[in-house]
This record gives sequence, structure tokens and C-alpha cells, in this order.
Amino acid sequence: MRLAFAYVFAFLPMPWKRLIARWVYRWEIHPTAYIGPSVLTVRRLSMGPGASIGGRNVITNVNELRMGEGATIGSGNMVKGWWDHPTQTLPDRDPSLVLGDYAQIASYHYIDCVDTLELGSHAAIAGFRSTVLTHSIDLMRDKYVAGPVVLGEYAVVMSGCMLLAGTRVPARSIVAAGSVVDTKLNGELTLYRGNPAEAVRELPERLGFFHRGRLPIP
Repeated sequence: MRLAFAYVFAFLPMPWKRLIARWVYRWEIHPTAYIGPSVLTVRRLSMGPGASIGGRNVITNVNELRMGEGATIGSGNMVKGWWDHPTQTLPDRDPSLVLGDYAQIASYHYIDCVDTLELGSHAAIAGFRSTVLTHSIDLMRDKYVAGPVVLGEYAVVMSGCMLLAGTRVPARSIVAAGSVVDTKLNGELTLYRGNPAEAVRELPERLGFFHRGRLPIP
């Protein structure tokens, strides 16, 4: 029933969505925020000024979807959380998606939200066809384990990347297309590339992407 109603909600006009979001779901949606024709089964949703969710997204079984001012989710993304795993308990996790101010998830990405995916302000999962996994199987113990994935402020992940559970991309850094991040990367202002992703070279602090939303570079 919850999923069926989510499909109905997806295709309602935005004024009706605002009313249902406020009075039925108790969601907090700023008057300037927008939700396109996307399927959402989310316990708590908050969207800041100008935040937007495009069309053809499926975001299911997520505890919280929190989007700061100007944060955007493009189209065609699959975001799947687990409220309760059918066979194994996974304690100390939070299946949530958090986007800071002006953070971006572009289009056609797959995001496993068994644990939290957090994007700092102005961070981006750019391009398309990247995969974020917040859980995996521990082959030694034959059990599932989970861990959050974090992108620091102004970090960007390019097309076709994979980020594994428990990893971190530092602020003001870039993960090149097709790379696999399997650990917590260290060092800002760095280009990472490869499988596994490793530091390739330093990046100039003046790079325009790292100054979005700020005063012009002198």
C-alpha cells in the first residue's frame, strides 16, 4: 500500500504534493523546492530553498532524505535503503541520504543507502552510471556489514565510478571517471584515479569548481 501510494504521489501536481507532504507525511518542503515525477518511500524529508528532485527517480526505504539550499537530484537515479533486512540485523547504521547546500547528484546513478550517503556543500556525484555501496558481505564472517560513504565539501566524483562502504572522498578533490574508491582517501586538492583509486597529482586551489557560489577568484 505504501509503495502504491508513492506511485500516485509521484504524478500529482506540485501544489497537491505540498499539501500531502505537509499534512500526511509531515515532510518539510520549502515553498521554492520542487519534486518531479519520482517515487519516494521516505520516512523524513526536508528540502531547503530551491532544492529539487527531478523525474524518474526511485528513492525507497530511506529513513531521511535531507537536502540543503539549492541541492539537486537529477533524473533516473535508483536509491535503495533497508529499513529492516529480511534475514540479518545490521545495527549502528542509518539508511539516509544527506545533501548539503548546492550539493548535486546528477542522473542515472545507483545508490545503495543501507547506511548513510552524505555529500558536503557543493559536492557532486557528476556524470552518470556511478555506483555507491554502503554495505557489503564480510566473507570471513559470512555476514553483511555496513558503513557510510562521505564526500567532503566541493568534492566531485565523475562518471562510472564505484564507491565502496566506509569510504570518504576529501573536500576539494576529484575522483576521475571509472575509478574505484575502496578506502578513506586522504588529502584535499588532489586528483584520484584508478582501481583502486590513488592520488595522481595535486590540483590548483584556483580551480573554478572549488569556488562555486563564492566571490570571484581575484
